[in-house]
Amino acid sequence: MSATHNPHTDPIAAAEDEALLRPRSPAVIQMEKDALEEQVRESEALHIYQDFIDSMSECNMSRDLDAWCDLHSVPYMVHLDDLDSIVKSHDETRQFLEMLTELSEEHGIDQITRIGDSAKRIGRDQIEGYHTCYLLSNGNEVLEPVDSRLRIQKIRGRWRIVDVTNNLSNQKYPYVRPQVSDGLQTSHAIESRMKRSHSPKSS
Repeated sequence: MSATHNPHTDPIAAAEDEALLRPRSPAVIQMEKDALEEQVRESEALHIYQDFIDSMSECNMSRDLDAWCDLHSVPYMVHLDDLDSIVKSHDETRQFLEMLTELSEEHGIDQITRIGDSAKRIGRDQIEGYHTCYLLSNGNEVLEPVDSRLRIQKIRGRWRIVDVTNNLSNQKYPYVRPQVSDGLQTSHAIESRMKRSHSPKSS
């Protein structure tokens, strides 16, 4: 052992060894256990979330309308930069898939990939996650990537979309083509906006 790592001559090494040997309090042990369990839960949630968004991409590429609609629980919410819309029927779900099909044909899109960034459980049967969607032709991006936040819920044994937010500045949904903006609206900003829109107007 070199002198620089000898606890008898190196005060830093001695302090590190003492910290390792020092008994940990029950509170510290519980904190470490909770942190590990949280890591496991997040890893599991992200795995479920990635599988789900992979199914979305498969439906988009195969243009399977029934399967695409089955990934959504009607009614569900769609949030854009300045818009909050309640989707009450699968007619609007169908219109979105038709728009994406037209974009694919126009730009020669041969691959739609969604990459999960993070996910967490927000209830026993709900997961909220973040991902980015890439539209590719021969491996090249043909449109700007779209960032999304999805809330999915397990309903009758299957995960389904109940709330979606995209970084788009479109003023209506369904839209003709996506207009990508700089950033995703936060959940807090959307909740505040919706409360204001439903509050009685001041006299």
